[in-house]
Amino acid sequence: MYHLLPEPQQLKLEDGSAFQINDGVWLSLMMEQEEPRLERHCRRAFPGAKLASSTEGSGYSLLLHSAAGTSAGERLQKGASGGGSGENGIAGAGPVGVPEAELSLLEGRKESYLLEVSEHRVRIRATDAAGLYYGLQTLLQLRNPQGEIAAVTIMDWPDTRLRAMNYDLRQTFSKPELLVRYLADFSNYKINAVLIEYEDKFPFRKYPELTHPQHALNPEQLEALHDAAKEHFIEIIPLQQSFGHLEYVLRHDRWRHLRETESSTGEICPSRPESYQLITDLLEEMMEAHPDSPYIHLGCDEVYSLCECAQCREAFGGIRERAFIAFLNRLIEFTSSRGRTPVFWHDMLDKCPPEELAKLDPRSVAMIWIYNGRNIEAEVSGLADKFRALGIEVMGAPAVRSFDSAEHQNYPVLDNRTDNLRQWAEAAGRLHLDCVVATNWTGPFSLGVPYGIFETTWYPMLLHAELAWNRKADTETFIDRFLERFHGIPAGKAHELQGRYRLEDYYNLIWKLVDEVRLNKDSAGLIAVMHDFEDATDRSRAIHKYVYRWEMYPGDEAEWQSLLNSYRHNRCGREAVRPRMTAALEQYQSPDMAAHFVSSRFFLHDYLERTLYHVMGLHLDHPATS
Repeated sequence: MYHLLPEPQQLKLEDGSAFQINDGVWLSLMMEQEEPRLERHCRRAFPGAKLASSTEGSGYSLLLHSAAGTSAGERLQKGASGGGSGENGIAGAGPVGVPEAELSLLEGRKESYLLEVSEHRVRIRATDAAGLYYGLQTLLQLRNPQGEIAAVTIMDWPDTRLRAMNYDLRQTFSKPELLVRYLADFSNYKINAVLIEYEDKFPFRKYPELTHPQHALNPEQLEALHDAAKEHFIEIIPLQQSFGHLEYVLRHDRWRHLRETESSTGEICPSRPESYQLITDLLEEMMEAHPDSPYIHLGCDEVYSLCECAQCREAFGGIRERAFIAFLNRLIEFTSSRGRTPVFWHDMLDKCPPEELAKLDPRSVAMIWIYNGRNIEAEVSGLADKFRALGIEVMGAPAVRSFDSAEHQNYPVLDNRTDNLRQWAEAAGRLHLDCVVATNWTGPFSLGVPYGIFETTWYPMLLHAELAWNRKADTETFIDRFLERFHGIPAGKAHELQGRYRLEDYYNLIWKLVDEVRLNKDSAGLIAVMHDFEDATDRSRAIHKYVYRWEMYPGDEAEWQSLLNSYRHNRCGREAVRPRMTAALEQYQSPDMAAHFVSSRFFLHDYLERTLYHVMGLHLDHPATS
């Protein structure tokens, strides 16, 4: 079985021997126009191999010739002459293998490719540079540790035009160099966009007080992020909150007067002229910093205090949706006039009266986010119909991590996330959505506590990558393919050690297999540490019930011993995990950010230690009886 991620649309095993890379290969790259990125990626994939490139015809083609059998000159000459475009526009179509009728499946499909492997040659053909790049990623996954690639034909294309991941920088997040590196990792799995919410981690120039003093990206780091995205065929979509979730702005005394109400620390008043000026200044800087992005996400979700101030009630007749749309339309006009397509979260218009919704500027995109429930397709369908009837494009947003009624979740609540991703894949197919973003929230908002660590979310992220590329991929085999592709654990070995398991069992499984992990071992180790922390603080051993018993039966020796045993077990387990958690996190985060996360997990336990256990006389070296 080929453990490929994402699973290709069509794969056919061919007769014949495998292609041998270890014997040496020669590469011939043909492009309809010069594309230095492809040359660089070919050299990275096959270091030391000779590469001949040419610009001719239409489409893109890469040929790998085995070093055995022909002279170097013959190989390069054949490669250069064999890559012209066929009648169907696929570079090099015709000479081998695939009938023209089947090749027509790729016509008009951007980022599609045809990959053919035989004993002496490998050929990738594509209509565009990105398609050739994705074909190369599949080829690298096919290569086994012995340097062999089995004879196979793959025809592949994406079901979704924009397949996006999400960087949420509001709470704890990865070191800047890792944010850059992960873009390359995303592209290996055919992700081509990333939605970034910087919040106060953006280097604002006009309002520097909004920039975090320690953790904001500097201009050089921002440039490195953009360069990596471009190198790996990834589009960055910046998200600048414009209505709600502005705690990092409105907490400052300078802007406090712009709150809708004194208690609404994150929602700006749309009636004040200064609000529009501030928000458009922030949007201007964000767009200037992302000149290649056709989109700008305006946020605009969860604006809970709409129309509560007297000025708004008078201006908009107390109608919340009217106030929302009036301000949103001004932002749409502002961003559209600068050549960007504005995107907004849908939720504030979920129940909007038709007469108010009809006023919404159609030069915008509604991004529908629904993270839970069993009837997502029905919900999305009704919302999509409303927006599309007004000429407004629709995008989708499942979640690989969200609240899930568990703020201290450490890693995603997987039953919810896999169900959400699978439902969204079905809905996206039936509703023909061009963009699906896997949101990956680090916390409920900037004043909350962090949900979990980015590096614990690779499993649902790559499930999203698979379903965004191929909506009909076999999710029942995904966990086996992930274990082999991401962790280097053969499926047979995992089943031998752990028996039967399902898609939703990853977080209950990987910590048991950590000794078998050969790839991304640090990520598996991080999950194992989080599991050990949860085991040490298991709710079934919550100490409050033993304290309660002691209050009921003060002075009873058996009750005290039960309380003391629970206390010792709980505290010893926790304290053993603390330094391990810190060390694991510091691989991915700055020391102070890692310390913040650790403190958020241990805070309640440390607080009880100071205010309850010490007062009661509990400590580790306490005698066995009272």
